[in-house]
Amino acid sequence: MIYCWSCGKELEELPSGILPFRATCDHCMAWLHCCRNCEHYKPGLPNDCAIPGTDYIADREAVNFCEEFTLLGKAPPKKAQPKDVSKQLFGEEDDINELKKFDDLFND
Repeated sequence: MIYCWSCGKELEELPSGILPFRATCDHCMAWLHCCRNCEHYKPGLPNDCAIPGTDYIADREAVNFCEEFTLLGKAPPKKAQPKDVSKQLFGEEDDINELKKFDDLFND
């Protein structure tokens, strides 16, 4: 399976099984042979790569000619939605309403 790192859409299998350097996503036109679509991409490690000694890549979303490139092979994680994050941080809206009722008890 081939997925786009940018839009997450599943792409058609390649007939040759090899991803060309200049391949782009059919849906969003993002480069596919880039750090963000590589199995070795690990932000925070030196050069953001799990393989030591790789060449420095300035733009992780642009096409590159890295010989260590290995296609990610899975869909990227979904982006967090603000509503979901607020639920994780502050609980459900019902919980917030209960806290407001409790605070109202002590208002003079």
